Amino acid sequence: MNDEIFKITKNDVRANALVEMAKERFEDINKESKTYRIVEEYYEVIKELISALMYLNGFKTLSHKMLVIYLERNYKEFNKSEIILINELRKLRNNILYYGQKVEKEFLLNNKKELNLIIKKLFFLLK
Repeated sequence: MNDEIFKITKNDVRANALVEMAKERFEDINKESKTYRIVEEYYEVIKELISALMYLNGFKTLSHKMLVIYLERNYKEFNKSEIILINELRKLRNNILYYGQKVEKEFLLNNKKELNLIIKKLFFLLK
């Protein structure tokens, strides 16, 4: 597939553990008040769910960028604007974590509905 995405033995246990963790994070998002933390949590939920899909399909990557590419290449349920938003979220989370970038509340106001839809699609695919 790609040097950064490699074949592994399918791992249902690990996939299920990631799904459970993602469910907990997703349920707790509304308890958070700081915008940057909400953005980080949205990203973590999506990252864990894509990783779970990969484990179920027998793939793994160490690259967050390749997680998004894997989803784009293998799950046509996600349109281009959703993939772009996931990638934007990935970059934003990286900038928050490593550079202390501030996140405007408008980002969440403009994207919360679509982020929730993406997460619901991912949960549906993992049923």
